[in-house]
Amino acid sequence: MGTLAVRFKKAASFISLAFILSGCFDEVVYLDQNWNEDNQLRTLSYTTSQGSQLIPYDWFINLKDAKTGLPLTSDIVVERLKYLPDYQADSNTNPDKLPIGFVKDTDPETGDWIGINCAACHTAQIVVGNTAIRIDGGPGMGDYIAMIQTVKNAIDNTLAKPRLFKKFANAIGADDSNSLASAMATQSEALASYIRNDSSIDHPGGFGRVDAANAIRNEIFVSDLGVDTNYLTPAAPVSYPALWGAPDFERVQYLGYARNPFGRNLGQVLGVLGRINLQNPENLFESTVRRDNLFYMEEWLRELGSPEWPTEYLGDIDNTAASRGAEIYQTPDVTGYACVNCHVLPDSQGNYPKTPAQDNLFGMQFTQTPLIPIEKLGTDTNALTTFYNPEPINMGMLGLLGLDGVSQEMSYPLALIKVVEFAVGKQYLSAPALNQTQQAVYSGLRVDSATAPEFDLYPGYLARPLAGVWATSPYLHNGSVPNLYELLLPPEQRSDEFYVGSFEFDPEKVGYVSTYSYNTFKFDTSVSGNSNSGHYFGTFLSDEERWDLIEYLKTL
Repeated sequence: MGTLAVRFKKAASFISLAFILSGCFDEVVYLDQNWNEDNQLRTLSYTTSQGSQLIPYDWFINLKDAKTGLPLTSDIVVERLKYLPDYQADSNTNPDKLPIGFVKDTDPETGDWIGINCAACHTAQIVVGNTAIRIDGGPGMGDYIAMIQTVKNAIDNTLAKPRLFKKFANAIGADDSNSLASAMATQSEALASYIRNDSSIDHPGGFGRVDAANAIRNEIFVSDLGVDTNYLTPAAPVSYPALWGAPDFERVQYLGYARNPFGRNLGQVLGVLGRINLQNPENLFESTVRRDNLFYMEEWLRELGSPEWPTEYLGDIDNTAASRGAEIYQTPDVTGYACVNCHVLPDSQGNYPKTPAQDNLFGMQFTQTPLIPIEKLGTDTNALTTFYNPEPINMGMLGLLGLDGVSQEMSYPLALIKVVEFAVGKQYLSAPALNQTQQAVYSGLRVDSATAPEFDLYPGYLARPLAGVWATSPYLHNGSVPNLYELLLPPEQRSDEFYVGSFEFDPEKVGYVSTYSYNTFKFDTSVSGNSNSGHYFGTFLSDEERWDLIEYLKTL
């Protein structure tokens, strides 16, 4: 891997303004991460629905942005939100030229919807000179909340202007304008609820961040369950993590609470505009989740490799310095810890340390991803304190049905695990039902043996292997450190403020360049949830040692 596999020229529409918005590039390249064009995994991953439903599909195609009057699908609008236009889109796979990860969901009961899938938030782009480098599975920069607000504004603006509304109604072939206006008003209210559930004025996420745990909590236990008292103000926006390697990890998510890949992905869908019934006993736990698609997408992700440092664009790696950095990575500093104590390395055959085979019913082993206790790590605690909030979840009607393991009041982690467990079971038994073997396969063969230790949840952040770490800035779970060089500085020497939104990449410090413009987000580390404290490992190095370590990290 590492060679540049795909090149193509940027689309020419609105070319001068698009250059300004996207970072002045005129060529887009993809790295070789095993998703080549022959097996079409990239195209499939960009265009397959998971069951997310934002608004009716024909609305999205025909609505105009309230700020510019351009279609919501135009490059100008898409790039303003820092999502990525799909310049490879063709008439067969993406006839309406939707942005990467924006997909059509066909619901047999309610029709066609626009939704998003993993690729919308997990496709990165860095710009060097006149070239944009797309990185599949990397942390995207899209502003999810701003996207929903933009769609809401387009609906509200259309309703407020009779001529625009008439043109829109004609475009979608609406027979009854009154019914359409009522449906649009209802959808606008639903979007306002999404925004309230997923964001907070006091804790803005900005580009490339969202409070994922709280979004799922509020969507499931407030909107879907219908218990308003379960609402918790989002206060812990986190960066979108890189996806490569995730199917083989012992556990995933920054808080390490997910193991079953199907359950993890189902919960993600419910947090990003998927729907589940938690109130009607007749079809309890039925959801819009697309079972087989969810499984296929996880299988495609297994093929995705981590990106190698592209020397053609970012410059050569100093192998002598990298060799010194490799030793530093594995040598304890004055704290008694080395990088490798948390971020494991592969052996000479490329195999990472694995979980014990005897802990899995099928003898499967997974890459160790330890949870580092917060008292040792010292980073921002908001994500942990909100997830482990002592205020119990009121299970509403679910607490009255005698469901196995469900009581009237439960902690959020346990409540989430139980709802996902029942929703997964419903998916597995939906026609055509999966047998026990198929269910195990869909779960990634993640079935504990009788002698396996009980799954442990405690307040800590997951430490994953650092393959491709160079392509995952900003750093720490909350994106509070702009580049690798600053991550190795003592916290008091890190930037108190920086700007997020430029795709321009600094190959020396390894991270996005902090550049102010009208369309960047000011990251203020003094805001609760944004602290850049902690992660002290490596901060006691000399400056020369820091540069050597960075050079080594480029090789991973």
